[in-house]
Amino acid sequence: MSLKKLKWHKVADNINDIPLTAGDIGEVTLDGKKLCIGRFQEGWYGFAHECPHAGASMMDAYINGACQVICPVHQLKFNLKTGRDAHGDGYKLKMYPVEVRPDGVFMGVEEGGLFKWF
Repeated sequence: MSLKKLKWHKVADNINDIPLTAGDIGEVTLDGKKLCIGRFQEGWYGFAHECPHAGASMMDAYINGACQVICPVHQLKFNLKTGRDAHGDGYKLKMYPVEVRPDGVFMGVEEGGLFKWF
């Protein structure tokens, strides 16, 4: 099993610089592309800006008490740790690891080209 090599990108100077919606989701821009960052308890999770099912904006989603982000259109639930949909329909939300460091907030993106990570 090979481990994915990540390149870390700074997306904010401080976690408090990212305004969150009522659903605990914020928006960051990385190389001109919009991504979402969500909070569940004390953890931070990065994920795609659009739902893989119907392309809905995940900025309008919310995070529930089971560590899932819920799409606002069809209520698909995606596990924030794996990106897999809870219904078993085969949809997977692209996830990006997040690290909150003393010098800023960073998202990890798989190396290997722009289209590999979006």
